[in-house]
Amino acid sequence: MQFWAVVVDSFRESLDRKIFWVMVAISCLIAATMVCVGIESDRLTFFFGLWEIETSHYNPFSGLGRSHLVGLVVYVLLDMFLGWGGMILMLIATAGMLPAMMERGGIDVLLAKPISRPRLFVYKYLATMVFALAQATLFIGLTFLVMGLRWKVWVPGYLLGIPLIVLLFSYVYCVSVLVAVKTRSTIAAVLLSVGAWVFFAVPPIALDVLDEIPALRENEKIYRGIKLAAWIPPKTVDIPYFAAKWAGAGTSIDMLPRSILSDAEVSRDVLDRARESEQRELEKSPWVSIGSSLLFEAVIVAWATAVFVRKDY
Repeated sequence: MQFWAVVVDSFRESLDRKIFWVMVAISCLIAATMVCVGIESDRLTFFFGLWEIETSHYNPFSGLGRSHLVGLVVYVLLDMFLGWGGMILMLIATAGMLPAMMERGGIDVLLAKPISRPRLFVYKYLATMVFALAQATLFIGLTFLVMGLRWKVWVPGYLLGIPLIVLLFSYVYCVSVLVAVKTRSTIAAVLLSVGAWVFFAVPPIALDVLDEIPALRENEKIYRGIKLAAWIPPKTVDIPYFAAKWAGAGTSIDMLPRSILSDAEVSRDVLDRARESEQRELEKSPWVSIGSSLLFEAVIVAWATAVFVRKDY
């Protein structure tokens, strides 16, 4: 009952913020844009037939074509929502919840109620996850229905993008709450959580570069150091690949037009290395990646909880 009260209070607060409705509008706009695109066996139509593109070489209802179509949705739309656009908006929409709760007057009322400080903090944290779940469900649900009803392509695995979006958000939001309880500043919480997100992505990207170019791996100590640095923080870069894997989307390189893949000026070695790199990402164990990431998140949330409990309000 206490948890539900915190969830309701958090949603009322989020509804007052214009960004909540901006995110809803963006999800609806993307879905409406997808509805305007029609897919036939030999052509694509836009704006309900006002503009057509012949695609006789590409049948979206065949196995490979279907993979391409799902890949476009996952790597372009879902990755954009998982990426900077939607995630930053969610961070901005939620970063002020904890500082607002800790303001004098508001925190006094909450602490006067029969609920412990650790429980209050954890409930507030989980209530924010419910907010992220609602936004992810709206986006994934709308685009899933458009693919099925409009394009006649039903991809049940695509729905697993809902928990993946919430997971990615939680990886970054844990830093936001830690900064919030230490500084009580919404701006600092947003900026430092985005900075942490960039920092989380650097070691895995560096490790991929070293794996693609063996000559750079001559210094074993540096390689092991980067590998350790890539394992400790949340694996934010893995999330889009898990979404693609579970939706059966293949690699993003496979979506390139055949004209580019067959172009003599395009290095086959570069394309092959890029495809192999993505294939390695797709073959990663989700249990190891998500498990180690949640362990890091649990440590940060426990740290933030300890700071919140000891603060003098």
